[in-house]
Amino acid sequence: MYRCVASTRQRRRPCMPSNELSRVLANKPCGLLTDIDGTISPIAPTPGTAQVSPVARAHLRHLARQLAVVGAISGRAASDAAALVGLPELVYIGNHGMEEWKDGRAQPIAEAQLYVDAIATVVAEAQAQIALPGVLFENKGVTASVHFRLAAAPERVGAEIGAVLEALAARHGLRVTGGRLVWEIRPPLAINKGTAMRRLVAEHRLRGAIFLGDDRTDTDAFSALRELREHGQCTTLSVGVLAAETPQIVCELADVVVAGVAGVEQFLAEAVEAAGAQGQTQ
Repeated sequence: MYRCVASTRQRRRPCMPSNELSRVLANKPCGLLTDIDGTISPIAPTPGTAQVSPVARAHLRHLARQLAVVGAISGRAASDAAALVGLPELVYIGNHGMEEWKDGRAQPIAEAQLYVDAIATVVAEAQAQIALPGVLFENKGVTASVHFRLAAAPERVGAEIGAVLEALAARHGLRVTGGRLVWEIRPPLAINKGTAMRRLVAEHRLRGAIFLGDDRTDTDAFSALRELREHGQCTTLSVGVLAAETPQIVCELADVVVAGVAGVEQFLAEAVEAAGAQGQTQ
């Protein structure tokens, strides 16, 4: 495990946050939520080629029998998230908190549904204006993603297409946010992984909550958990997942950090063991 301090990335010897983990799991009911890409699934060249770690999947299946709620909060469409992870017993929140997979179908938040046409229009206009190799457009209904990981010069291309997307989004009343070599086109709503995390804590009346994530959008969940903890509403733990492209804000807002998907696998294994030692079946 690594720990990032302030604006620098200072590494310390690998270790697992056993005390922090046990402290959160001791609070019942307890839940564990995770991002998918870059967290339980290695970053892939395209969204369609991503695969969830079989080890992480097995641990999540086990935790679902031990904790009150286990699930994924992803930027992917909820249907895509559910299919990729492949565990029907988990909760799936997609499109950065704007839809949930429930009763075998995606159920968007009503306010977000109002922007589906605008999202589609911006994607179509962007495709007409951006004719660069290695740029992939992904319309996810209530949000859209523009990936530039496969571009010959990702940083330069990202800046170029970011300017185009900002102008198009503003024209249609939308907003643009950034991630790991991806731009996200989203409704101008105060809905994100943090609001999704808060909703799950409230719905399941959680007294303990853990979230794992690797990218800028995951820090909304980190911030939400920190606020819940500071107000005495829930004992929480935010786990940042480090890789070469990890934004510094992930290091700054996470309580603990682990090294890549392999570190997540180890963390989940320890969660299974700690929950079992506490006799967790919620």
